[in-house]
Amino acid sequence: ALSLSLSLTLVLSHSLLRSLFMTAVSRGTVCLPGLPNLPPVTTYPARNWRDASPKNSLPNKFLKLNDLVEMLQTGYQLTTTGKFTDAIEKFHSILLSVPLLIVDSKEEMVEAQQLMGICREYILGLQMEVSRKELPKSTIQDQMRVCELAAYFTHCNLQPMHLILTLRTAANLFYKIKNFKTAHSFAKRLLDLGPSAAIATQMRKIVAATERNLTDEHRLNYDEHNPFVICAKSYRPIYRGKAVEKCPLCGSSYSPDLKGITCSVCKVSEVGKECIGLRIYPGMFR
Repeated sequence: ALSLSLSLTLVLSHSLLRSLFMTAVSRGTVCLPGLPNLPPVTTYPARNWRDASPKNSLPNKFLKLNDLVEMLQTGYQLTTTGKFTDAIEKFHSILLSVPLLIVDSKEEMVEAQQLMGICREYILGLQMEVSRKELPKSTIQDQMRVCELAAYFTHCNLQPMHLILTLRTAANLFYKIKNFKTAHSFAKRLLDLGPSAAIATQMRKIVAATERNLTDEHRLNYDEHNPFVICAKSYRPIYRGKAVEKCPLCGSSYSPDLKGITCSVCKVSEVGKECIGLRIYPGMFR
């Protein structure tokens, strides 16, 4: 199974997947009591048990798509409560579990791919947020980098309740360094999401204060009007039209000079390599 994963999604680090494979084996194995003084009988239930034969027997499903969706809700809750490290671990576990699914339709296949995309966005965004909080803030250059990471986080595909939190942080940080034009933009984006009364009042104050001076005092590596993806290693924007390398498993983006490294998001695949890709729907093998 590990060798198959290598060929399909170019897995480099098997150690992170080993526990998942061992779980799959244990959940697909049944031990039945034997005769006195004899060891138990080990058998492997088939999911197509009605018409199974030695040639067409299929292993039982140890994990379902709905199980991962429930885990996703836990990841959302951890994010809401600010437990970012725990949330990253939860989203990472979901991400690595998707390739071990067996789905019954193309619709479920699409849903599984979307689930991987959600986990990728949250892992990247939360990794940037953890990094931002660890950065020094003693100089204006340090504060500018802090603001850049906060700005990039607002471009991750998050749930509205989490996007509100990231936009509030970015608006406050940019206002403090007197980048009023960008702070005004963040505040307006946040108000469009329908936040709580307290947050809305705070953002309206920023909008009112910045409308009189829509200028940015410092030039940052951030252009909100030019579409970009975020390099998952350097946390720098890669603007539309620039060369980019992708992780074959999770789809994270990287600068071309980082081709060949292990993905910082899924931590198992090699960036920039071409491979078959995710295959969890049996109909794709027919």
